[in-house]
Amino acid sequence: MKDRILKVSISEAERKGFRFTMGELAKQLGMSTKTLYGYYPSKEELLNEMIDLAINELKKKEEEILHDSTLNLVEKLQKCLVLIPADFQFAQLKYLEELQRYYPKQWETLDLFIHEQWTGIFSLLDEGIATKKIRAFNKEIFIEVYIGGLYRLMEHGAKNRNMMSLQDAMQEMVDILMHGILEDNVHEEN
Repeated sequence: MKDRILKVSISEAERKGFRFTMGELAKQLGMSTKTLYGYYPSKEELLNEMIDLAINELKKKEEEILHDSTLNLVEKLQKCLVLIPADFQFAQLKYLEELQRYYPKQWETLDLFIHEQWTGIFSLLDEGIATKKIRAFNKEIFIEVYIGGLYRLMEHGAKNRNMMSLQDAMQEMVDILMHGILEDNVHEEN
């Protein structure tokens, strides 16, 4: 039953954001609110489990990418930097900002993960630098730019309801971080 509740909760979050009520959720599930609270004593506990599920999915997908022998180093790096949970994409940027504003403890869990999940990417960067596929650079600044960009996209997404999806925004940001803004022929001219 908990799996079903999680699945419907994720669907509600994708449809309406994190501000759905337990009453609305119970109605979607065809159960009483009291029964729902028997499984999850608070909405915060339900959100904790939803976020843990998303984080675990991200970790699993990153491991799959890191061990995928069909991808080269640059492809692995790009895929890891754009990773978003498939079933629970925090579908729109405005919902991440909503989580931050209305559920600070749950946001703190996600924020901590965003700041600490860099081991696999550091490994790829170190390999790329060692094999001269990536130029040496300050990885800490790279991460700060990435995280700052993500958070700025969230702020912008919350204000602009027609903003592109998180997946598209992350892809664009990673493309700029990895390839810069110069055309290839400009690199060759210098």
